[in-house]
Amino acid sequence: MARAFISAPLDEQTKKMLLQLDRSQADVKWVQPEQWHITMQFFDAVNLEELRDRFAKIEAAQTIGVLGPRVTQFGDRHLVVPVQGLSRLAENVRQSTGRLAPKQQLPFVGHITLGRTKSDIVPNLAGATVQGNFRVERLMLMESVISSTGATHTLVDSTSLIPLDVSAHSNDI
Repeated sequence: MARAFISAPLDEQTKKMLLQLDRSQADVKWVQPEQWHITMQFFDAVNLEELRDRFAKIEAAQTIGVLGPRVTQFGDRHLVVPVQGLSRLAENVRQSTGRLAPKQQLPFVGHITLGRTKSDIVPNLAGATVQGNFRVERLMLMESVISSTGATHTLVDSTSLIPLDVSAHSNDI
């Protein structure tokens, strides 16, 4: 059994914009930019080959993710950038993975985790303005291995999404 997730990667322009944020606060454990993504579905203990088979059958359209408007805290420890516009894509992923999904599945809340704090820390970056959008053109199936140094994400598979029909998705933004 593996720990895995299906995610939407960020484009280079979005990563560059996020790298301009002040990530110097010492008491925040910052997520490295190569690990930034939007999790569509997380799997705590899953048969990776069965998940890979289901992942290969996902048919979904490209969509636009909208960042912001501000960096916020998610729960008491996660410093995140909210991402809107991906609910339909997340629902498609969740339907495609069916019974492999966790029984106690949390609702989808689009976000990019920038860092983690201790519960009593209010990060300086909280409330900073972040605005922009990006096109989600593919999905990634990632295996996540936890060690004493943190999580290591390894690409298992990737799939392109059906090209975006701008007129059909203009109401998502």
